[in-house]
Amino acid sequence: MKRLIELAQNIKDEELRRKVVEFLKDPKLSNKDFKKYPRMKIEDAASMFTVGGLSGSASVERDVLNHTITLVELCMSTAKEMEKNYGIVINEDYLIAAAILHDIAKIFEWRRGGEGLEHTGIMLDHTMLGTAELYARGFPEGVIHIVASHFGESGPTPPRNIEAMVMHHLDNMISLAEFHIYGSKKQEPVQLLLLDEETIKKITGVEPEKKK
Repeated sequence: MKRLIELAQNIKDEELRRKVVEFLKDPKLSNKDFKKYPRMKIEDAASMFTVGGLSGSASVERDVLNHTITLVELCMSTAKEMEKNYGIVINEDYLIAAAILHDIAKIFEWRRGGEGLEHTGIMLDHTMLGTAELYARGFPEGVIHIVASHFGESGPTPPRNIEAMVMHHLDNMISLAEFHIYGSKKQEPVQLLLLDEETIKKITGVEPEKKK
């Protein structure tokens, strides 16, 4: 959380910076009908995700905090490189704010239970829930659009400005990396059974071939 608040200080617009920090420190939902859902601390928050076309429908768990920090830092460096190399001016304030908050609603979507990470039963996914809360808190339309469209072209709200396109593709790139990183840790270790020649003879009834 400390790191996210530090990153939020890069937002030059004082009002937007205040709104982002307030959301981080108090990520409650405005709508009374959603107050019944538990929320995880963002430091402990995790979610299950899949990457289409890779390893079938396998799900991988990732932590929300490290994913968010990585995305914000990549967005900041990308914005600078895009302007330096292409002369494209990106609204870095909007990009940083959206990157910090794009997955924050996952704290309501997932929880730790007896079986490990499980869904809370909330009927809105984190993108729609987060977008609704940003709207309720009076965030700028540009920030709301970036968050609403971070799923990409196949989502209900495709990216329609450069900031949204940058964040979507960086978010997707990180997800691909995390899928391989966390997915490899999830694999069951391969057990090797070593048999000596005498044991092989007893099991198979066949004399092992002698090495020449």
